[in-house]
Amino acid sequence: FLSFLSFLKMLDLIPQSESLKDTVARSSVYWDEVVIPALREGKTLLIVGHENNLRSLIMRLEDISPEDIINVSLPRAAPLAYRLDENFKPLDRPDGSLDKATGFLRGEWLGGDKAIAEILERDHKQVYDTSIEHNLEVGSQQDKWRTWMEFVVGKPHPEMKAQSQAGIATRQYYLNGK
Repeated sequence: FLSFLSFLKMLDLIPQSESLKDTVARSSVYWDEVVIPALREGKTLLIVGHENNLRSLIMRLEDISPEDIINVSLPRAAPLAYRLDENFKPLDRPDGSLDKATGFLRGEWLGGDKAIAEILERDHKQVYDTSIEHNLEVGSQQDKWRTWMEFVVGKPHPEMKAQSQAGIATRQYYLNGK
């Protein structure tokens, strides 16, 4: 009961929303206090987050301006790998180019630039194209992506696959208006 009262007292301290500026300030603390020390220890890191949080980290890592970072779309669940120099700045890609999916990044998409560009185009259509009448994430393209990810990271444990299938069935149930 006391923790519930403490929670109620904190409600006024929790922001109702978070701008990119707020996210940059918050993620900078994470970068300075967690990421950089771990990299100095020689660790390889996997950073997972929502789009704006990742965008704020990439903005700092790639030295992308606030005006440009808002044009960087990031696909969901697509690994982006960076090789860093001794100052923790991204090394150029082997071909010296920026990624072809966003045109901004020196990191390498593990699914390949073409696959990521297709995902970003699909996501943009699904969000902004009002003529789309079905879920573009379901079907052969989804299966193709799943096959690629299984090749890259391995097949899921049978228990995880069962949970995933249950989630897909639940989503399809609600999408079909049942």
